Amino acid sequence: MSHQQCLLFHQKPPLPKRSISWLMLGLLFVLASCNNEVDFDWQPKVVSPLVNGELGLFQQPDVKNISDDFLITATNVFGNQRGTVNSLPAIGPLNFPLEPTKISDNDEIDEVGLSNVKISLTITNRMPVTMASGAVITLTSAGASTAFAETTIGQDIAPGTSQTFTINQNSGVLKNTFVVSLNNFKTLATNDPVTITDNSQVSMKLQFDPPTVDYIQFIAGKSSTFDTQFDFDAGLDQQNTEDVSGDLVVDLKNQVAIDFNLNINFLDASGGVLGTVFPGGLELSANQSVVRRIGGQTIINNLQAAKKIQVKAVFNPTIANRKLTSDAKILYKLIGDLQFKVKVK
Repeated sequence: MSHQQCLLFHQKPPLPKRSISWLMLGLLFVLASCNNEVDFDWQPKVVSPLVNGELGLFQQPDVKNISDDFLITATNVFGNQRGTVNSLPAIGPLNFPLEPTKISDNDEIDEVGLSNVKISLTITNRMPVTMASGAVITLTSAGASTAFAETTIGQDIAPGTSQTFTINQNSGVLKNTFVVSLNNFKTLATNDPVTITDNSQVSMKLQFDPPTVDYIQFIAGKSSTFDTQFDFDAGLDQQNTEDVSGDLVVDLKNQVAIDFNLNINFLDASGGVLGTVFPGGLELSANQSVVRRIGGQTIINNLQAAKKIQVKAVFNPTIANRKLTSDAKILYKLIGDLQFKVKVK
């Protein structure tokens, strides 16, 4: 690079929209190439995006992997009868309400609206007799009087075999806790000797294909928390910068018709909290956009030291306002409006 080129660069330094670390690195290389024998002390003022992201509130609770296993024991079917018998009459019909299962381990969820539902049910017969066709499998939300989904087993299931059945449903609402029932259970009679043991059982596996989740409704009055963490480097390498000053500009957009208490935390490499942007949290109203400018040495120190950032939102749903849909997001930007000294030797 010629001396003239260096002068032109000093007169009109470019300010590309990149992170501070890339900007500084480019400046250091250019300045060093001009004259690596001269101490250069430059104090630029830089406005640069540090973070640009979104907190997807809807995706936080995992309601995609809905599955459970159930067991009809030998005692359920045969009572206390064990051992080898020469023949066995038909048994049933019997009704088995099975153990309650859950959509999510998040107990703050009340119900979920689903569409494109496909449920696989695999029944394995470990009894010494045939399970007769006609049994009915029903999924019912806790406290509901009508079934969410239901299917009738249309074929016999022989001893030692498995059969898989599928329930397809366009849409429906399922409470976080629901009950699976196996009703009208029967066995076929046999005139051949059979042996009944404690392992003479019927097992059933329930598995949802990942459904489309249309909405998640939360329990009123029960606080819910959503957060995300990510690696962070402000690019303020203390070996190349000093006397850092300025402000952190926080730009927030709440795209949800719900009020949140929001905070942004600076973390060390192990996840320990170094400091927070909004002590006590920022009250972010429904569908509100907020820009806050925060200055002071504490915020600068946190920017320099942080290795991770946590964005955390808390809300307390009411009866009227507790439903999140797929577009539920909080957008956030962190922008550094900074001045610092760059030293090149």
